[in-house]
Amino acid sequence: MAGPDGDLRRLFCEHLRSGMHWQPVETGLISMGVPDANFCGSGVEGWVECKQTEGYSVTLSPEQVSWLFRRHRNGGRVFVAVRRWHTGGPRKGPPVDELWLLRGQYAPDLKTLGLRWAEQNASGVLLGRWPGGPARWAWNEVRSMLLRSK
Repeated sequence: MAGPDGDLRRLFCEHLRSGMHWQPVETGLISMGVPDANFCGSGVEGWVECKQTEGYSVTLSPEQVSWLFRRHRNGGRVFVAVRRWHTGGPRKGPPVDELWLLRGQYAPDLKTLGLRWAEQNASGVLLGRWPGGPARWAWNEVRSMLLRSK
């Protein structure tokens, strides 16, 4: 599994390229907190922060939380995509490879309370959760969630 984004940036660009334009973003120390990818499709533009976790905690930096919250507050479309992935084991249980898509404005709560909190507050926070790995994730549903009107 590649890096802290679980290879999600590449997977989003690959599986959602039809009808959408994706731009991977690398700002480094120039502008901390900017999400991993920007997208545009059907006249809708937005940002996706990509994360990977083995459990239910989501590691977001204070700069990422602040950026997502500020952009949303000013009318921007922001999302957090989390790949919950592990190979299984006695303490972890069976192997898991899930995609979680969440509303970015809840980044402060997501950082402190994690995916279980998002699942319990699904109507406002969690847009979708797809199991089975990238080949089985419902990419058309993901696209629909990203491009849905506010």
